[in-house]
Amino acid sequence: MALLGWLRPALLPGWSSRHRLLVTVGGCLLAAVFLGIGVWYLTLEGFAGEVEPLVTSNSWLLEQGQELYHPIDGAQQYSVLYGPSVFLTNGLFLKVLGPTLTSAKAASFLAGVASILLLFAAASRRRNDPMPWAVTGCAILLFWSHGFGIYLVRPDSLLVFAAAFGIFIVSRAGPRFGVAGLAAVLGFAVNLKVHGGLYFLPILYLAYRRWGPRSLFWILTGSMFVVAAPFLLHPRISFLNYLVWLQNATLHGLTVQDLGLNLRFTFLLLLPLLGLAARTGFRRGIWRGQGGLLLSVFLSLGPVLVLAAKPGAGPVHLLPLVPIMAFVPALVWISARPADRALPSSRRVPARGLMAGAALTIAIAGLVSEYRATMLVAWQQDQAPDLAAEVRGIMAKYPEMNIGMACGGENASFRWTWIRPLLVFADHPVLIDPISVMDCCLAGRPLPPATQEALGQGVVDVWLVPREQTPFEKVNWYPPHEPIFTPEFRQEFLAHHDKADRTEHFDLWFWKKDEGELLPDRPDWANAASVQSEVLAP
Repeated sequence: MALLGWLRPALLPGWSSRHRLLVTVGGCLLAAVFLGIGVWYLTLEGFAGEVEPLVTSNSWLLEQGQELYHPIDGAQQYSVLYGPSVFLTNGLFLKVLGPTLTSAKAASFLAGVASILLLFAAASRRRNDPMPWAVTGCAILLFWSHGFGIYLVRPDSLLVFAAAFGIFIVSRAGPRFGVAGLAAVLGFAVNLKVHGGLYFLPILYLAYRRWGPRSLFWILTGSMFVVAAPFLLHPRISFLNYLVWLQNATLHGLTVQDLGLNLRFTFLLLLPLLGLAARTGFRRGIWRGQGGLLLSVFLSLGPVLVLAAKPGAGPVHLLPLVPIMAFVPALVWISARPADRALPSSRRVPARGLMAGAALTIAIAGLVSEYRATMLVAWQQDQAPDLAAEVRGIMAKYPEMNIGMACGGENASFRWTWIRPLLVFADHPVLIDPISVMDCCLAGRPLPPATQEALGQGVVDVWLVPREQTPFEKVNWYPPHEPIFTPEFRQEFLAHHDKADRTEHFDLWFWKKDEGELLPDRPDWANAASVQSEVLAP
């Protein structure tokens, strides 16, 4: 019914009361399912993506007073190139709601829901208008066509929210609030990902068209202050270290590995515009005056598509384009409908068939992709349903020891390590995050000597290693898929640690103090857990 309600207006002229009802019911069903999947994911005691544990852990570390961007040659290796807004936003939810796996996902969940509401409000023109349901239905299906990305604890869902908020502001606000609001949300977006401004090119064009060229000057100037604010006001956010991590990313290069996926998602993003072009018969009169808007769309899409070719990026980089790609066709459609009604029916019917085909393609892609993604997340969770309880039990068994999560192996063994934010929530120190190490290895930067020295000094008393796996034996996901930890690093670990306990999913490796050796003086970041025990093994 949802699919039929969305397609019906493409096939018949005008909006009858029956069409409005079908579109409303269809949009409500899509929104309800979108909300239901998000709530379901909130309740899972685990994560669906490999980056989520890093974002969650670093957000809480920042809230607890640790550096967000540590020196690239420091002992700790957990930073990444995401901007400070990612961690400040997620950290705020962790602080207000308490550090739990549910509150860690709250910001992304609410960002997705708010994006739908903002798009609905931006597209509303009058009572009983079916256009908002068409726009939001299209956006939801495009979100789903990517899979589960809109729900993940990543910058991308927040970027989607920023783009949707920008569309709402430029559609509904007056010039004063609009300029200030766009400056704030643009600065927020740039501090999510440094290229966040690319997603705003169509929005800035709409601001120029509505409020004039001077508005762009004040929007861009104000956004610069917003971008600078975290680095100037927060003592634990270093701008210089952030630049070093950004420079690290410039060494990653580009790859064609995900080219097929990127082009597929780009095609789906363009389908609403292509379908509308087919619906209006590609007649220039209908598109007159829209050239600047369409140019801004492609100026945004092109560079983002190039950035999506960065190793490890992929179609998720295109996700924040969904709000504008769902909204722009609605703007054009409003002016196109009067001219469309003047066409002979013999010319309207084939055009409507093409538009219906585009809509059907988006609907099938979205529904099938989201079903598969949700089933995969559920299956992964079912493989280790008690993993969180297991880690909590380990912390309860060794309350006076610093506990860290080591990686070892691939696939399920690596997924078990995604529960590591529970250790961070309990104030256990973070020495290494494998995602950060992968990025450094891809850039040709080996682990600094200080990290290996800290390993041998016992700054972590107990390492959780996936059961029956060799500690720190992990290959890089990026070509040429080499080990991210050197043989010397692994040998240093084995020389100073013994496997002395195990649980269902983890081997517990304890730091062994040489006879007569005093406990080391630990750096402040390694003293977060409770008082160190003299007994380092059971």
